[in-house]
Amino acid sequence: FIAMELLEGQTLKHRISTKPFATDEIVDLAIQLSDALDAAHSKGIVHRDIKPANIFITTRGNAKILDFGLAKLTQPPSAGANNLSASDAAMTAGPTMGGDAHLTSPGTAMGTVAYMSPEQALGKELDARSDLFSLGVVLYEMTTGRQAFSGGTTAAIFDGILHQAPTPLVRLKPDAPVKLEEIINKLLEKDRDLRYQGAAELRADLKRLKRDTSSGHSVSISSVSSASVGTAAVPVQSSGTAAVQSDSSDTQVVAALARKHKTTLYGGLAAAVVLALALAYALRPALPPPTVSNYTQLTQDGLPKFLAGTDGSRLYVQERAPGETFPIAQLSVTGGNVSPIQGPPLGISLLSASPDGAELLVADAPGTTFKGPLWAYPVLGGSPRRLGNLQGSDGAWSPDGKKLVIANGSDLNLAGADGSGATKLVTVSGSPFAPAWSLDGKKIRFSVRPPQGSGSALWQVSPDGTKLRQVLPGWNTDGGECCGRWTPDGKYYVFQATRGGRNQVPQLWAVREAGSLLHKVSQEPVELTSGTTAYLNPLTSKDGSKIYAVAGIRRGELSRYDAKTRTFVPYLNGISAGDVAFSKDGNWVAYVSYPDWNLWRSKADGSEKLQLSFSPLGAILPRWSPDGKTIVFYAAERGKPLRIYTVAAEGGAPTQLMPAPNDPKAQGDPVWSPDGKAIAFGGNPGSTPLVPIQILDLKTRQLTTVPGSQDVFSPRWSPDGRYMAALPYNSLGLKLYDFKTQKWSVLTKSAIGYPSFSHDGNYIYFLQTSEDAGVERIRIPDGKIEPVASLKGFQMTGFYGLWLGLTPDDQPLLLKNTGTQDIVAMDWNAP
Repeated sequence: FIAMELLEGQTLKHRISTKPFATDEIVDLAIQLSDALDAAHSKGIVHRDIKPANIFITTRGNAKILDFGLAKLTQPPSAGANNLSASDAAMTAGPTMGGDAHLTSPGTAMGTVAYMSPEQALGKELDARSDLFSLGVVLYEMTTGRQAFSGGTTAAIFDGILHQAPTPLVRLKPDAPVKLEEIINKLLEKDRDLRYQGAAELRADLKRLKRDTSSGHSVSISSVSSASVGTAAVPVQSSGTAAVQSDSSDTQVVAALARKHKTTLYGGLAAAVVLALALAYALRPALPPPTVSNYTQLTQDGLPKFLAGTDGSRLYVQERAPGETFPIAQLSVTGGNVSPIQGPPLGISLLSASPDGAELLVADAPGTTFKGPLWAYPVLGGSPRRLGNLQGSDGAWSPDGKKLVIANGSDLNLAGADGSGATKLVTVSGSPFAPAWSLDGKKIRFSVRPPQGSGSALWQVSPDGTKLRQVLPGWNTDGGECCGRWTPDGKYYVFQATRGGRNQVPQLWAVREAGSLLHKVSQEPVELTSGTTAYLNPLTSKDGSKIYAVAGIRRGELSRYDAKTRTFVPYLNGISAGDVAFSKDGNWVAYVSYPDWNLWRSKADGSEKLQLSFSPLGAILPRWSPDGKTIVFYAAERGKPLRIYTVAAEGGAPTQLMPAPNDPKAQGDPVWSPDGKAIAFGGNPGSTPLVPIQILDLKTRQLTTVPGSQDVFSPRWSPDGRYMAALPYNSLGLKLYDFKTQKWSVLTKSAIGYPSFSHDGNYIYFLQTSEDAGVERIRIPDGKIEPVASLKGFQMTGFYGLWLGLTPDDQPLLLKNTGTQDIVAMDWNAP
């Protein structure tokens, strides 16, 4: 049997989740923990898994370090070593370590990901300083209530540990002592040579902090001084009492001296007052950051949504219903059912709501043109208004409802509320979207997608076309920001942003716009939400008390259509992946994980998995070479044009097929020729100009253009090599090129996506994406269209929101959306 100490209390993990720590409690516990680590380290023991779940707080406030199951000996104990010192009372052992001095070899990462040290994440040899880094992460979480390094994936957390600094304490805990922040920052040094070198050194600093805190000598991060600034007295020297002289000149001299003393006194007092005011201004406290709280879920259907506006009592949204219809709807700001608005036809794009909420701005944008004629639809019924000859992809009314700002191509245009008098406001490099007016009507802020590549940035311009500038230059180099709104008082701008790489999800941020006389104001954005839930389309309530947003989790389930049962069933165990491609022999499969867009390959039964691409590349539509040795795909990377890559099926670094760093044109949808000697590819329909379909001879490296392909993209080569199918730039139709006749023919003009040749080459399968969405196929050469599978009630997802593939026996594969998106309301707390 084993006799073990009975501990009554709770783990630090549970304690953190219940209520915040007081500073003196943090310091006291930190001293105990550093004392315990010093005892272990002095015996050559490195814990390697310091985290809140392994720290126990007894009912008397004593800290215990638990679970030494991952501990290792960094040096043999001395010959005379028996029991540990009295400090061992703060350690409770887990599994016995035995005599093995190396439980893991170099190159193996052990421990809990979010609390690992940089050297631990890299699998390097560890020493006591690794435990000190982990303790720093724990102290940060105790102080702020947030993890220092978080993310949706292990790779994202490792990236934060290795390369990112956590949010400064001043933003999350302004009243924390400066010395505590210094201690935590020193513990979290990436370079262990700059970290505390021993727990005893840490314990000494903590004890000094405890002494200073107890005596009232500590200074908080916000540098708030509760003492008023006094006024310095100006000394005036007296020469005694002067006798009154009858000489008037003497009297004048005395009067002049009196005036001089009086002026000196007032001047000194004025200087003192100015100095006091200057000191008070310089020492004024920092403005606390804004926060959100009391999350309330307003919808319950989980469908993808876009939140467009509010009239104060209702929210206006557009949903993607099963079967890919997009009704425009409304719901109460207090929550409830989402009710479609009668009038706007299905498929029309909701852009924004008028300031009074009486009208909705919509665009009739068919296919993938992303722009079209603009209309104003009355919310309560009535005839819609065509807004002059305006064409656009996005827009918004001015605060007084008298003007419209419209995004069209690379232009922002200004027009009257009825669409008259349209003029170009500004032209940007890329595609503007999500424009919003400041409440005083003096600024227009909007987002810009780069002409090639992914990501977006916030820009601003005055309504007269001047003062064009980027709002947050250099702030977000590995993500994107967009879609913001001002709070009704104009003091803050709330927006969504993705930071930390492609694997992260969008969160809500706020930036202070107005200054403050009584407080120092930071112009740095403040993160309002965090975690693995994505937050989109922030919208402020009319009274400024709430922030509304679409909150969701992205997830998919790979599904195969079973023609016998006419149902969709999970495929490859229902993995969250799409863009599936099979090797020619059908034995191997390549796919792209969702939503992190990493390329994988495995056996057709799901075994022998191997990851082939990594962040920052976002892989799209892989294809196997006919010999099964190479996979070609194209990839999205922030700020860069779409590029085509190849990678060996056995693994290795992806290589650009056609390196051209200065070429701004996008490359997409690569496909192999049936003999494997060439690769055809097209452009991106959202890019300008659209790249015609080209064929790269892999032996000569020569490029040839397919005649008449200037307005099509997404090529698909038939198995016998005679035909090539492609989509028009707006995805409204399907065209077929005959290499024998060198002519194009039109197979259909309906809205379709993801065409795929059957394996015998007799059919082309595709997604029919109009109101009655489904999988259909068209027969070659007579052009007869046949239904294959209805998508009624089936919610699709994928890189572009949908995807279709085929199994080796031509069964449709789709990625079923098993994620959720609902509207939430949050209380807005802003100083």
